[in-house]
Amino acid sequence: MDIRCPADVSGAILVGGKSRRMGCDKSLLPLGGKPLVERVIDAFRPLFSHIILVGDREERFASHGLPVYPDIVTGSALGGLHTALVRAGTPYLFVSACDLPWPDPRLIARLCSMRDGYDVVVPRMPHGLEPLFAVYGTGCLPAMERMLREGNFRIYDFYPEVRTRYVEQGELAGLVVPGRTFVNINTPREFETIRNKEEGMSVKAVSFVAKSGTGKTTLLEKVIVELKGRGYRLGVIKHDAHRFEIDHPGKDSHRLTAAGADTMLISSPEKLAVVKKHDASPPIDELIATYFGDVDIVLTEGFKKSGLPKIEVHRKERSATLLCRGEAHDPTLLAVASDEPLELDVPVLDLNSPAQVADFVERAFLK
Repeated sequence: MDIRCPADVSGAILVGGKSRRMGCDKSLLPLGGKPLVERVIDAFRPLFSHIILVGDREERFASHGLPVYPDIVTGSALGGLHTALVRAGTPYLFVSACDLPWPDPRLIARLCSMRDGYDVVVPRMPHGLEPLFAVYGTGCLPAMERMLREGNFRIYDFYPEVRTRYVEQGELAGLVVPGRTFVNINTPREFETIRNKEEGMSVKAVSFVAKSGTGKTTLLEKVIVELKGRGYRLGVIKHDAHRFEIDHPGKDSHRLTAAGADTMLISSPEKLAVVKKHDASPPIDELIATYFGDVDIVLTEGFKKSGLPKIEVHRKERSATLLCRGEAHDPTLLAVASDEPLELDVPVLDLNSPAQVADFVERAFLK
């Protein structure tokens, strides 16, 4: 079915938020194999002939092949919406935030179809208005510009001054799924919850990464002690890029494995160990799902190329640069544990305070 929107409506995605509560650029967080912003772009492509991004970080979005416009008036979603209306070049605009995991093209097309005779078409759900998933016309610009001059950045405050169409949930039958359609992501915990829904991960996980010799094992050891003291059940995965042996020649278990067993398990009254042969390292999500269903959180050491949320360990004597910031910009970085002050877009924790690092993990994933 063709759901393309009329040519007088452009699509705009706001990508200029500071993501303070998330601690990193949430538009680039990977979900289901794609950054969040790309999921919104994919929903827009079959609908609009003209799509723009609005924000001040053009270099991060150049790969999408869409125009990126910096805010004319910085510092608010209202400023981003104003910029989108000015730059779009069409009488109407459908605007979305960049952090909606499940934008529905059918719902967008339905809202756009209601635009005639109105300056704003906005969903009004039981929980409130959805001003960043709505249609706006250029007739809104005078009221927007007045509010920006006055320093009033609450978008829906200008609705009474223009022709506003409030769309109730009952008018969108079959298009709105409570707890899904208008969900957005603001915090690491929200992202983890949504990632579990999308990707099926039932166990929370965070990876400690660092350049070799920085001391991530020492920090991780102390964080484990802290979290165990708070009553949590912990799993730990250590990434080893080299071959390793946990069994020794002469032991019965080693003889059985050497004889050709593909999986060998040894069990005692206190613990068990599994030796399982494979041709390539299994995905980290598969390891977590298979072996760690009985813990509250998995702490991994390494796996810097994975999509897991990350805490980078930094020691100034080891390196002046970071793995996840600088030349690389890993959107899954949640925090840096450092022994020196750093100016970053994520929280900087005290490397010498395992309790502070444990507090961050507990706050982000366990409470």
